[in-house]
Amino acid sequence: MRILKSEKGFSLVELLLVLGIMSFLTAVIYGVFINSGIVFNFNTEKINVQQDHRAIVNRMAPYIRMANNITIYDSYDSNGDKVRLEFSTISDSPPYNGIGFGIKSGGEFYYRKRRETSPGNFEWGNRMTFINSKVNSFDVSQSDGMLIVTIEMEEDGRAYLFQEKFYPRVPNS
Repeated sequence: MRILKSEKGFSLVELLLVLGIMSFLTAVIYGVFINSGIVFNFNTEKINVQQDHRAIVNRMAPYIRMANNITIYDSYDSNGDKVRLEFSTISDSPPYNGIGFGIKSGGEFYYRKRRETSPGNFEWGNRMTFINSKVNSFDVSQSDGMLIVTIEMEEDGRAYLFQEKFYPRVPNS
């Protein structure tokens, strides 16, 4: 009598080999997926901070260029402003002839306009924030006719330092 030997399955060695390969591939794919998430979050954070920095620069630049008088405070003045820019009256509702920039407690960067309260009388208005990032420091200095604005922003515990240089129309005295 003949016994037929038929192979109708996988040997234990083949099964272990396939499980090993699948485990390795799963670990590699999982690692790539986790790292791509970390890189994505980090880059998103950097983009957000850079957009907030650009918003600050875009808000300040036109006023610096048209300023007739620039007042830079060594420390923040009693109202919290670090720099005040005064210029010819801009027709708005109400008209204004100055803008101040500074940091509120908690790192909120703000601006406020010097609005006309009655004909010929101007007062500094409310402080308005317009970015989401926390600002650790905001410094304005002058060197060789340039206005140098240094801003340190923070996002998720990481600090980002930016510096911009402007040539005002009228050098600060």
